[in-house]
Amino acid sequence: MNFTLRQLEFFIVLAQEKQISKAATRCHISQSSMTVAMRNLEEALHSQLFLRQPKGVQLTPAGERFLLHARKIINDSLHAIEDLHYQPELAGGQIVIGIAKTLSAYLLPSIISEVEQHFPLMAIQFVEGDPAELIKNLRDNKLAFALVLTSNISHDSGFKIETFIRSQRRLWVAQGHSLLSKASVKLSDLENIPFIMLDTDKYPDVIGEHWASRGGQPNISFTTTSFEAVRSLVAKAKGVTILSDLVYRPWSLEGLRVMRKTIEDSVTFMDVGAVMPQGGVMIETDRAVLDYLRGAIIRLDDNA
Repeated sequence: MNFTLRQLEFFIVLAQEKQISKAATRCHISQSSMTVAMRNLEEALHSQLFLRQPKGVQLTPAGERFLLHARKIINDSLHAIEDLHYQPELAGGQIVIGIAKTLSAYLLPSIISEVEQHFPLMAIQFVEGDPAELIKNLRDNKLAFALVLTSNISHDSGFKIETFIRSQRRLWVAQGHSLLSKASVKLSDLENIPFIMLDTDKYPDVIGEHWASRGGQPNISFTTTSFEAVRSLVAKAKGVTILSDLVYRPWSLEGLRVMRKTIEDSVTFMDVGAVMPQGGVMIETDRAVLDYLRGAIIRLDDNA
C-alpha cells in the first residue's frame, strides 16, 4: 500500500467540495489529474472512496472512515514540521475568555492543550455561557473577549464582532434513510419528518426563522441540549436534524452511522468568531491569545 501526502490533500479537498472541477481548481491542478490521483489512491487502498454521481461525488462509508485518518496524517505531518520551528510565547499574566456552549463542546477540547502549550506562562481560563451572559460579562469587563457563534447573535451590541470561519449546515439522517436516495433534497421535503431540535446558543430561533422565511416550519418531535442525544436519535432513524459541519461526527455513541446531505434550497452557515470590547481595544497579551486562537480555529475548520 503506497500513497502520498499530496494524494491525501487532494482527497480531503474533494471530500469538502464534492465536485472534481472545484477540487481541482482549489488544488491548482487539472480535472484529469485530480481524477487520476483519486483513482490511484483507491487502488492503493483497495477501497472505493467516492460514489460518482451526475452532480458530483459523495463519500462512501469507507471514504468517510478514511477521511478521519487522512486528516490526522496531514495534521501530524504539519505539526511535525511546525515542532521543528516551535517557539512558545513567553508572555505571562492571566486571561479570562468567554466561550459559547456549542464551541465549548466541540472546539475547546481540540485546541485547549495547544493554546496552553503555546502560552506556558499565562493562566488561561475559559468561561462557558449563553450569548446574553457572555455579552453582559464583556460589558462588566469580566472577559477579555468571547468566542461565539457570530451568526446567532445581534450585531448591534456595541461590540466589535469578527467572524473567523463559516461552517455550512447540512441535513443529518440515518444510514439508509429514504432522503439519501433522492437526487436533491429541499427544505419542504422535511416538513412531515420528525425533527430533532438542538436547543443551544439560540439555534432554535435561528433555524425556526430561516424555515419560516421559506413558508414552513420544522416538525419538532424532540428538543434537547445534548449533542450526543441528537446524534443518537438521528442515527436510530427517530428523526432528522440540520447542523453544521463543524459539529458533525459520522458515528453515534452506539456505533450507528449518521449521514449528511446538502439541502439544495437552504444554504445556511454557523459562523464562528469573537466578540471584543467596544472599539476592539485590547492589551497586547490578550491580542496575542486572540490571534493564536483565530489561527487554531481556522486550521480546525479546514479539517472539518
